Amino acid sequence: MINSKQKKILCSLISSALLFGMTGLASAEEAEQEYNFDEYVVTANRIPVKATEVAANVTVITGETIEKGGFTRISDVLRDNNINTGSTSFGAFPVLNGDDRVLVLVDGRKMNWPHLMFSGNDHVVNIDGISVKNIERIEILRGPGSSLYGSDAVGGVVNIITKKAEGNRTSIASEFGNWGFKRYNLTTEGKTDDISYFFTAEQKKRDNFEYKEANTGKNKTHAASQLDQDLMTLRLDKELGNGKDISLQWEHTNDQTGFGAALMEDGNAANPEGRQDLTSNNLALTYRWNQDSGAGNFVRVYRNTSTGTLYKSLVKTDGVSPYSYDLYANGVEWQQNWKLSEKQTLVGGASWLKEHLDDQDTINRGVSTKSVFLENSWRLPSKWLLTVGTRYDDQSIVGDNTTSRLSINREINATTNIYASWGQYVRNPTVAQLFSNTIYWVGNSDLKPEEGNTVTIGLNTELGDGTKLQTSVYSSHLKNAIQWKSLWPDPGYYENVDREKRQGLDITLNKTLSPQWDVTAGYSYAQIKTTANSTNYYDDPKNSQPNGYHLGFNYNQDKWDAGLTLRAATNRSLEKFTSKSYLTMDMTVNYQITPTTRIYANAYNLTNEAYELIGNVWYKPGSYPMAGRNFFIGMEHRM
Repeated sequence: MINSKQKKILCSLISSALLFGMTGLASAEEAEQEYNFDEYVVTANRIPVKATEVAANVTVITGETIEKGGFTRISDVLRDNNINTGSTSFGAFPVLNGDDRVLVLVDGRKMNWPHLMFSGNDHVVNIDGISVKNIERIEILRGPGSSLYGSDAVGGVVNIITKKAEGNRTSIASEFGNWGFKRYNLTTEGKTDDISYFFTAEQKKRDNFEYKEANTGKNKTHAASQLDQDLMTLRLDKELGNGKDISLQWEHTNDQTGFGAALMEDGNAANPEGRQDLTSNNLALTYRWNQDSGAGNFVRVYRNTSTGTLYKSLVKTDGVSPYSYDLYANGVEWQQNWKLSEKQTLVGGASWLKEHLDDQDTINRGVSTKSVFLENSWRLPSKWLLTVGTRYDDQSIVGDNTTSRLSINREINATTNIYASWGQYVRNPTVAQLFSNTIYWVGNSDLKPEEGNTVTIGLNTELGDGTKLQTSVYSSHLKNAIQWKSLWPDPGYYENVDREKRQGLDITLNKTLSPQWDVTAGYSYAQIKTTANSTNYYDDPKNSQPNGYHLGFNYNQDKWDAGLTLRAATNRSLEKFTSKSYLTMDMTVNYQITPTTRIYANAYNLTNEAYELIGNVWYKPGSYPMAGRNFFIGMEHRM
């Protein structure tokens, strides 16, 4: 439960904001704001909406922030901006509202797969397999998004929005760091009157990383944790006039990273010679209209593919052959925005998605989903905005489900809004969970979809003197939670384990101290209770961040940009983690030598902390250690 002190803090903050905002209410209501895309967010409503009219906790990370930080992984970008992640030796995934059941999108396209894509986790996607060089911004929506996006958006949505070319330029970058890390990148973009392209190519390599062993304090090498990735992206845009355009996008990844997976009780990797060979290709064609007015109208067709083989680790049912898989997803989406009047806006659409898994052993099955959604927004007197929406999904295996949401938002002035929302969510069991038949797991065709709802109230405001506050509290209830049932050495399976409930609080405070300095402070509280293997609720020991703390300092003057970030967590369970708390420190430095050349340096885990962001699944606490202290230095030159 959220304790009385935390409730009092939130109530005081909202009350203060209400009083603070009343002085500017009249003038704010009379002024018409000019449409500016930079002031809008897309993910929360599927169309551009002013930040002060969004009834949700949304974080926006710009491409400029990513560039100045010299980040090469999306997980580092998220953690530096107070977004929790889970991480292993070979990838990472976002955690929102204490939940890793998060939908990951690229320009609104679903990236999650109906298969076990992550060791010890069946419902995530590796965000570190996505390039950062073509990112315009990342929008993070906390809270359920199923009424707009369908299955998987339980804890929230991460939407990675890519860049569109703005001119003619080419840049090259190289970076070097600990454990033989090397990164090379080429980015080139061009634009004529109505045609533009944006292309990136990147290669990253690294030997096995080192971590600090919790029980001995010694630095050890994690076997089969080497990194070897090739990433390419291409975006072609054609302006058709009158707010119409067409866009072709392609993303390619080849990943031959090590697959040592978890550490066993003796401290050695479960698969000391394991490696994976994964290739993905995503292709999308999108036609849009009325874009100059922010209508968000489009028709899109896309195809995502992923093939992979895991060597000297997982094997097929013959007990010898390397495990492999072939996945594809074909989708068609349509979305339309109707402005029924000055006070009423309607957005709706339909989609069809066919997902297929062939593990070249025991599964060759597909699942198709047909969906329609509709959301209506009414502008009420005194800057109130009421939004009601619903979505209907018909899945070929588990059947149909309906999810809805209701939100009310009050825009107090140009910088302050308060809101309350209720939303339902659903997550359908995957093809692998339903039909697997390997030596590791067997399918459970009786699995039911996970279903639940979340209530959120929140506040966004500027308190004056360059201080911005964003805060929200949430309460979530879920039934038919799907969890893994281990029977090792016999095959395990997934089962519905009744109920879960989550409650939490998020507070982020930004303060401009001077023209050169600003500071960000954040606190999150997440309580997760489950009835797994019990008739009563108990605290889920897998909760990686019951209490999370974030403190960041940023400096900007002339040619210098620098940042120092402290992250900490407390009250973790020793059943799943090696320590109840941890404290880490990261640093970024960026220096613009000339208008076309910059150098940058990054340092991670300066405290050389022994910690984990994922609790043990198979062996003991410490199975998924984070890398120890490490440094990187790079240079980028625009030609």
